[in-house]
Amino acid sequence: MTEEELIDLGFEKIDILDSDSQNGYDYYYYNKELCSGVLLHSTDNIDVIDNKWSLKSFDIPALNITERIHYEQFLEIMGNITC
Repeated sequence: MTEEELIDLGFEKIDILDSDSQNGYDYYYYNKELCSGVLLHSTDNIDVIDNKWSLKSFDIPALNITERIHYEQFLEIMGNITC
């Protein structure tokens, strides 16, 4: 998935300054709450290789979405679950 796709899909950019993280650099990532308690977040811009971003969830550790079509399929499944 590309950064542009994340933006098009309504993900919010989260900027983290070094002054906040104290890890030696600024970085950013994207996140989106699908429903109450289900939050997807992207890898951060430091870990992106060849403009390939992936989506993960702290609530579903095995989840790793790397393609837009898989994100859309995940949304379809989530749509069948009451949040």
